[in-house]
Amino acid sequence: MGSWGPGIFDNDAARDHLFEVTRELAEQINHALADAVSLKLAGKGTDAELAETFESVLPNIEIMCVLHESLGGGFLPEPESAAEWQSQFEQLDSGGSADRREVVRSTFERLCRLAQQCWEE
Repeated sequence: MGSWGPGIFDNDAARDHLFEVTRELAEQINHALADAVSLKLAGKGTDAELAETFESVLPNIEIMCVLHESLGGGFLPEPESAAEWQSQFEQLDSGGSADRREVVRSTFERLCRLAQQCWEE
């Protein structure tokens, strides 16, 4: 394998690094959602505390999507996992304006679409 072109991501090591960086973002999402679910189930946490627990979820999803779209690679979760993230997030993210809910919905739809395309290939 090795190197197959002059671009920054045209070699195995760089592609592996991109995968690891995006995989770590996904792990952070898994941990944040799990922590928020645990807080909610235990009745330990205000809405503000829950929101703080998973405040990195949407930014991490956006970063994963941008990297995947612009660099043509990296880790994306299986479509079922992306849908589960959305379900958990929407259950935990109570309130918010209609505009906020639209941003959440469109962010997860983008991730789900990219994940579906990625895992079909």
